[in-house]
Amino acid sequence: MAYTVEHDFKKCDGCLSCVEACGKAHHFPPGVANCRIMKFEVVEEGEKKPRFAYVVCMQCRKPRCVDVCPTAAMRREGDVVIIDEARCVGCLNCIFVCPWGIPVFNEATGKVSKCDLCVARVKAGQKPYCVEACPNGALAVKEVKVGMKKPKKVPTKKFAAAATPPKGGASATPTPPKKAGSAPAQPPSGK
Repeated sequence: MAYTVEHDFKKCDGCLSCVEACGKAHHFPPGVANCRIMKFEVVEEGEKKPRFAYVVCMQCRKPRCVDVCPTAAMRREGDVVIIDEARCVGCLNCIFVCPWGIPVFNEATGKVSKCDLCVARVKAGQKPYCVEACPNGALAVKEVKVGMKKPKKVPTKKFAAAATPPKGGASATPTPPKKAGSAPAQPPSGK
């Protein structure tokens, strides 16, 4: 089953139980985990209210972290990007290339870690540590439909015409309209 961990921000109070459970389960130093909770504020009915976002690996279809890993410790298995910490040399390439800064370096082990959706636990019929620890039910395992693709955008005639190179070798550089009675603009001299 392809799945993800879904976050319901309306139920989340920012308690960090998910972060603490993940960190403890993966033997991280305090305050480090494979998931994060970010706090931000929204204005509702003229009043500022706190909101929390659950930040975790996106399990990219074409993960950059996999491409730059020199030991193949970071790899895609099915729908999940996993890291084999035994093969990790702690080069940090995956951390630098991840557009979301998701992989974390564990100073105690000298290895990199990231969320693998607790794939071994889910296969065994258990919930991921973060989901299990959430006291508010803000995190849940949700099945993802595999193979669903967004339809490709087809260029409109207007766009297609604008993207067509000019005929007869004319320049594609736009020329500003001439004002009546003005001399054509001259390029600056090289002096």
